[in-house]
Amino acid sequence: MRWGVLIPILLYAALLLVIAWWTFRRRQAVAEGRKTEHYYMGGRSLGWMLLMFTLLASGASAGTFIGGPGLVYGEGYGWILVSVFQVPTAFIALAVLGKKFAIVGRKLGALSIVDMLRHRYESPIVVIVSSLGIVVFLTAYMVPQFVGGTRLLEAATGADYTVLLICLAALIAIYTTFGGFLADAMSDVLQGVIMLVGAVVVWIALLTAAGGMGPVNEQVMSTAPELFTLPGPAGFTPQMIASYSLQLGLMFGVLPHLAVRAMSYRDSRAVHTAMKVGPLVMTIITLGFLTMGMMARFYQPDMEVGDLALPTTIVEVLPSGVAGVLFAAPMAAVMSTVDAMILVVSGTIIRDLYVTYVNPRISDGRTSAMSSVTTLVLTAVVLVLALNPPAYLELLVIYAIGGLEVAFFFPLVLGLYWKRANALGAGLGMAGGIAWYTLVNNWAPELALGMFPIATSSAVALALFLLGTYLGPPPRREILVKFWGTQAEIDRLGEDVRPVR
Repeated sequence: MRWGVLIPILLYAALLLVIAWWTFRRRQAVAEGRKTEHYYMGGRSLGWMLLMFTLLASGASAGTFIGGPGLVYGEGYGWILVSVFQVPTAFIALAVLGKKFAIVGRKLGALSIVDMLRHRYESPIVVIVSSLGIVVFLTAYMVPQFVGGTRLLEAATGADYTVLLICLAALIAIYTTFGGFLADAMSDVLQGVIMLVGAVVVWIALLTAAGGMGPVNEQVMSTAPELFTLPGPAGFTPQMIASYSLQLGLMFGVLPHLAVRAMSYRDSRAVHTAMKVGPLVMTIITLGFLTMGMMARFYQPDMEVGDLALPTTIVEVLPSGVAGVLFAAPMAAVMSTVDAMILVVSGTIIRDLYVTYVNPRISDGRTSAMSSVTTLVLTAVVLVLALNPPAYLELLVIYAIGGLEVAFFFPLVLGLYWKRANALGAGLGMAGGIAWYTLVNNWAPELALGMFPIATSSAVALALFLLGTYLGPPPRREILVKFWGTQAEIDRLGEDVRPVR
């Protein structure tokens, strides 16, 4: 057991538990009727720093810190090229969804993107399809996060994978269950700072020890020149790069665990500042950690599991105490992403499905308690799924991201900005897009036309959305008032505008 590495990680975990306890006490003091909003939205009180770091920490997952460097290690610099598309994540999420989401969400009391879709389309089919999409794809997304965090601890401590997985799951379950969204957001600031500082410090330390990128590239070029060319081992043709620009760039901001953060900021100053600073921070994090994948190949040229390359390099090259502190950066990325996803899936199951269709008269306090229990159960389910990890985490991450984007991009964006969009269009687009995406990924890859499946799946989803919109009836006037009217006009519609909590 490498205690010099483990002790800083244990201290970091203890700090997260303190944050969870403090936010739990705050949650207990919240008045009845606002407990659920406080658990899922933190009272819509995030300033620019909380907003920026909770977006970036939730978006920069195990894929950025472990899976991404692992793919660069095994398949070359092409992965850095396509990963750069995630740099404007915060800007796109807040610019495209943020303002409209926050304004409409406050008018209607909406706490999730499924809430928004229910108000916009008034269709149980849209709600159920979107809820199932969130549960299935976000659960798939969470699995590599658990695996990535555990592999990180495995490389750092030398302990058994299963034992470490259980410990990590327990920590995440405790502070997410008791702390809710506010604990998640506050820990994201801590985790975001650690990620930013860790990316810079680890990059400088490894680069200095190697003597610069020149020796790194020369050594790797002599043994694996294909890692420096396109399309390279990963097959990055121009059409593949273009399709990745959709998946990791333009459409990335609609991921449910990111989009819900666009509803939680305090004021317009907070959102404008986060939009400016966020891309700068994400640039440092993305380029810093992914280039370390090639540095890891310089130090560890014969790793069988690419995802272990960077953690192993950090442990062997840096002093143990320094390595332990720096290991907190990728651990922070893993945990901040997972807790955000767990809250979204928990809210989908309890609020968007159970409360809406099974027990609409349940009390606010009871809803909050059930959400906490569901969070524990979800953590246990993902723990079981993570016991048999995939070879490359990033591939599963990319699969889950694509499924969510195909399901939500057009219903959300067109629903917010196009008054003619209706329930038939949203339902057809979501169901058809998901079906096509699943078909192309699993059974008919030739239908991707040489691109990543997100491209043709998005085209199918958009075509079906437009077809359904023009075949179906236009939205009722009441829907248009909810989304484009004043608060006074909404109030005149009656009490049925706000859902029963």
